[in-house]
Amino acid sequence: MLAPLSAQETYSLIINEILKLVDGEFGSIAIRDGKRFKRIYTNSPIPLSSQIRQRGNTFQAYMSKKTILAPISKTVKTHPELEILGIKSTIHIPLSYRNKSTGALIISSKNEHKLSKHELVTLKLFGSMASLAIRKTQLYEETKNALELRDHFIAMAAHELRTPLTSVSGYIQLLYSKLANSETTESQWIEQLQEESERLKNLVNELLEINRIKLGKLNYYLKVYSLRGMLASVKQIFRFSAPDKEIIFEDKLAKDLTDKIVVDHDKILQVFTNLIENAIKYSPVASPIKIVLDFKEPDFIILIKDEGIGIPKKEFQKIFEGYQQGSGHNKEGIGMGLFLAKNILEKLYGDIKVHSKVGKGTTMEVRLPRANI
Repeated sequence: MLAPLSAQETYSLIINEILKLVDGEFGSIAIRDGKRFKRIYTNSPIPLSSQIRQRGNTFQAYMSKKTILAPISKTVKTHPELEILGIKSTIHIPLSYRNKSTGALIISSKNEHKLSKHELVTLKLFGSMASLAIRKTQLYEETKNALELRDHFIAMAAHELRTPLTSVSGYIQLLYSKLANSETTESQWIEQLQEESERLKNLVNELLEINRIKLGKLNYYLKVYSLRGMLASVKQIFRFSAPDKEIIFEDKLAKDLTDKIVVDHDKILQVFTNLIENAIKYSPVASPIKIVLDFKEPDFIILIKDEGIGIPKKEFQKIFEGYQQGSGHNKEGIGMGLFLAKNILEKLYGDIKVHSKVGKGTTMEVRLPRANI
């Protein structure tokens, strides 16, 4: 009952198990919805839309939180269909969550039951477990729907932002090209505007890529590349975007070892730039960032080390889940860089791990398979 099942799978499992327990034929789950009871599941010929009486046995079980056994002689007048089905007794088992009644299980049996005290205790316990499973399923469905709505909204917003952002960026580029060589206050404003529009453009593209990943529509264009050349390109990018930050590249590969990898150029470049941006963001200005390239059969190992604030061990897994950032900082961003990196690397048969101690810095370990050429 505690497994992550769909609502219908959970309801079916509950009814199947209780029917085995009491030797019953049919079962329903009724949940109190305002002033009425609503059948949310049944395996009997009686339709889900059939009404449950406000003062009947189901209501009594709900109110008293006690299991009620009703012989057919006491229910045939209000439920003649039970006699037609050959039912001899019905059992009404209360459902409650956190000591609050939520509904009841209604079990129909072709046997004339007599319940002992031990059996009544067992059925009450079963009702509690069933209530927990039902509530868990409801919360799971609510969370799932909320996340789908969130992702849909973010994807739509990102698409809608793209068009005006492209126009704004175009005009900023025109102004920048005219004022780039002047030393006026206006030129400094335009330079700042260009940097901010570029950052906003990257955020929008990141959001769109996240949506494509979740829909399984992110395309990969694979070619053979030099890993040394790739890392040199990344280092060159940060010479311009972070000129004050020292980035040290340490190549530990044997000189006769080929450094070829099969990757999507743009996406693997995005992985490394995201990781280095994180390292710069969360480390002191004066401390260097180190990139170490090594090999351990059958993978290349790329370590990106910083001397920053570090990440608590309990957050290692969470930071790869998306819309998550490590605690203890107020840096800008939406927490998607590591989510994107992990998904891209997995598609390329690679992997990423984090090694960190709070106050001692962080090392991101990337593994990529060597190309067999």
